[in-house]
Amino acid sequence: MDYIGSKVKWLSWLFEIIGRSVPEPSGRVFLDGCSGSGVVSRAAARAGFQVVANDLMYFPATIANGSTGLTVSQQMVTQHQIERLNTLAGVDGYFFHNFSDEGEPPRFYFTAANARRIDHVRREIEQVQDPKVKDYLLYCGLEALSRTSNTTGVQAAFLKKFKARALDWFELRAEEHVPGTVTAYRRDILELLSEGLAPPEDILYLDPPYTGRQYGPNYHLYETFVRNDDPEPVGKTGLRGWKNECHSAFCVARKCLEFLVNVVAASKAPLVYLSYNSDGLVRAEDMQMTLSSFGKITINEAQQRRYRADTSKTRIYNQKPLVEYLFELHRD
Repeated sequence: MDYIGSKVKWLSWLFEIIGRSVPEPSGRVFLDGCSGSGVVSRAAARAGFQVVANDLMYFPATIANGSTGLTVSQQMVTQHQIERLNTLAGVDGYFFHNFSDEGEPPRFYFTAANARRIDHVRREIEQVQDPKVKDYLLYCGLEALSRTSNTTGVQAAFLKKFKARALDWFELRAEEHVPGTVTAYRRDILELLSEGLAPPEDILYLDPPYTGRQYGPNYHLYETFVRNDDPEPVGKTGLRGWKNECHSAFCVARKCLEFLVNVVAASKAPLVYLSYNSDGLVRAEDMQMTLSSFGKITINEAQQRRYRADTSKTRIYNQKPLVEYLFELHRD
């Protein structure tokens, strides 16, 4: 799935570090406070934690719930459903009219054929009664949508011409799912903690955006696919009215550090882990100083180098390295 800041490449590193402090995860509550694409929540469930997944947006809870804890009988049902959904011909629905090259106005997010398929698949998934099966199928639909969207990887705008992947057929696949337990919420993380809505967490893991790019416009197609609420598209690119739904203080330079302090203060977790990178709005040194007021801080670093090809495409040279940090807080 296209998702900024995905931790797919860092999972082994993350859980190796977490495992040093929590060698026996069974029965321990792991709160993934900004769960996003769900990869950390799934890894935590696979490791044996009791997972609480939360995100300000709506679709991450669907991913977390649908990709964790399917029974054998539910897996059989999902396999049958995927086969059935992939035979659907397509209908002229919301995605066709608003996000295809034949829409009104045309928006080149999807080919008309794929947009019709998206509409038909989404309509049929809505009829599924088992919430776990339904969420898994929606998760599979999101992955298929990501594979065929005509974007640069974020959805705030579409490309003027269809690139190769957008011409592929919209088709569901059986996506990764893991055993374990997860409880998923769609809340502001500070509200979730302050109101005591979730089980008390032993570990708080945070991976917020920390950039000026709000995730609402960047992933509005995912959100609309899951919500199935047919919002009135706004502007040339057809965004949903996201500001009242998922505007995050983590993406505002003057607010993000104070918001982080409030979140950590509201949590009672003896262990707090914070993923961060050198592209963030706050200097790593300031992050360290702020978190150190709560207890002992350890900073783990992993470096990922960026590359850019020259115009002749014959050489590749280094750009400024991106440093990935994992702050580990042992609370006093």
